[in-house]
Amino acid sequence: MKAPLFLLLAFAALAEGALIARVATDRGTIDVELQHAKAPQAVANFMTLAQGARGRIAPATGAIIDTPLYVGEKFFRVVNDASFKIAQTGSGTGTNSGGPGFTFKDEFDPALTHVPYVLSMANSGPNTNGSQIFFTGNATIPGLNNVHTVFGLVTDVPSRAVIDAIHAAGNNGTTITAITFERTDPVAVAFNEHAQNLPTVTRPAGSLRVSPGNSVVWDFLPAIGTGSIFRVFRSTSLATTSWSESPLYRIHAGIVRPISNPFIGAATVDDGTSARAFYHLSVANHPAAVAPSYLAGRTVHFTIGGDAFDYLFNAAGTGGTATYDSATAAPASFPFTLLSFSSAAHDVGFIADHGTGVPLARYFQVKVGCDSATSSLITGRHSTSYFHSFFGWQPAGSGAGTITR
Repeated sequence: MKAPLFLLLAFAALAEGALIARVATDRGTIDVELQHAKAPQAVANFMTLAQGARGRIAPATGAIIDTPLYVGEKFFRVVNDASFKIAQTGSGTGTNSGGPGFTFKDEFDPALTHVPYVLSMANSGPNTNGSQIFFTGNATIPGLNNVHTVFGLVTDVPSRAVIDAIHAAGNNGTTITAITFERTDPVAVAFNEHAQNLPTVTRPAGSLRVSPGNSVVWDFLPAIGTGSIFRVFRSTSLATTSWSESPLYRIHAGIVRPISNPFIGAATVDDGTSARAFYHLSVANHPAAVAPSYLAGRTVHFTIGGDAFDYLFNAAGTGGTATYDSATAAPASFPFTLLSFSSAAHDVGFIADHGTGVPLARYFQVKVGCDSATSSLITGRHSTSYFHSFFGWQPAGSGAGTITR
């Protein structure tokens, strides 16, 4: 009975690892068993970006490109501490600020945790996956579980040795030279990386309407709707280094009240008073997006341990009233001011100033990943930090979170 049992276990181990990514670097090649059944979007995103089979937005210019992303990228962030070993790459900029111009949701599976030698998605909060990835080393990092999506396993000794060498080389010490894929069973062959409901990036159809001295407007044809993010990059020349994004004209078509599509027919591209310019316009379309584009009139609720927090935003969205319901003290309510706000297809984030003399740190940074929505409530997960005058932003906690629709 021992031999058949061994063969059965071996077959089970290979069933998920039958889709192999070979990541060649100038320090050797890493064979990664991609977990396409448990994290299909993360696997498909990695494959299509590596193959140059999906459009993305060039971070420097805003142009839509489809060249393979990872080849030529360095591992720009490497941490080689005894209990925390990661090697991060895939930004397109050589820093942690780059990405493909779209995001997709987290995919967590209890069987995929940050044990030694896995491939995982880097992010900036819940549901903010893009193109950045990292390899862990010979350390288990439980603090990353249910925070980052694991989508690949590195099981063979030679590949693990390459990862060890990358960690030892430090920041920017290793470059990816090629990525190829191999499918070794029918299930892997059947996996279609192009049919996993991932975001797409396109040039918006329509026309430019110029009112000299007044405005430059793009008329969409057809209109854009829920989950679409319109971006404008501007330059007065065609030199690569002269482009910059115009965040004032960025549009996110988030879900609204009641249930309907917030179709947008036109968008401002420029104020019409500046010098003549060139523009790179793009629309990132995110399927199944459920994040709002504003918090005005909404309430954000989340818990940290036994404490509950409610942020009731005013009609202008500039602040409102925060209620802190402590597990050990009476509830307290106090005004807050909104210092910053951001929204994307699957997440929102804000920084609140509580003022002084309140039972909280003065500044809170709240990030909410939006997973699903009903006619009245958006449900997801939060990651919250507080600002310390000496140490800077420090984690306060994470867990379930909701936003009224």
